[in-house]
Amino acid sequence: MATYMGVRASKELELLSHNLANTNTPGFKQELLYLWRVDSPAESTDPLGQRQAAYLNVRSLDMTQGNLHQTGNDTDFALDGPGFFKVQTPQGIRYTRNGMFRLNKDWQLSTQEGYLVQGKNGPITLNPSDQNYYMDLEGGIHMDKSLGDQMLVVDFANPQGLARQGHCLYAATPASGQETPAQATKVREGEIEESNLDTTAEMVQLVNIQRTFEAYLKVLDTFAAKDQKIINEIGTPV
Repeated sequence: MATYMGVRASKELELLSHNLANTNTPGFKQELLYLWRVDSPAESTDPLGQRQAAYLNVRSLDMTQGNLHQTGNDTDFALDGPGFFKVQTPQGIRYTRNGMFRLNKDWQLSTQEGYLVQGKNGPITLNPSDQNYYMDLEGGIHMDKSLGDQMLVVDFANPQGLARQGHCLYAATPASGQETPAQATKVREGEIEESNLDTTAEMVQLVNIQRTFEAYLKVLDTFAAKDQKIINEIGTPV
């Protein structure tokens, strides 16, 4: 048991360190580690009515929205509500909450990595001859006095089923289901969504895990010392 809990503390420490490293990453969603009890119906109950059970470490994404931070940049966008931006990567379509975009040399809206942000008509492309553009709360792109493309904002029946691909990119899976249009989500220009990490709580948890990890290491050292003592005594001639 001590060995298992020590390994679990190590996993928690790794997860928390990853979360804290992305405190300032826009749209980042922290990961949580849960301990699930899985009962075995085939096993008989003990005198207290309890069955043998297995315990699984389950990683889960916390999809709660982070605070919205105003930047004033006309290529920064935040989603106020559930859903994801849709972007084209070399590996295929991916989804993100990180709306810190930029315009590439072809006047296409892209992520910082160069992945093209998708609209209803494909990659969102602005006309360099237009003097002004802005995006309304529904994601409609207005160029001068005309309405251009519509930014795609999609959601999933089970966002927990998405597979993380890097810090802020996600891929659809059978568990997440197919994308559907996000309902009632607003697109806010000139803002970005901050990480949903509670830094203070994470630091407290980090200290607690480090102490727990050290305690289990001491227990294991005690067991090792006792084993060594037994080996030495058995090997000593009478």
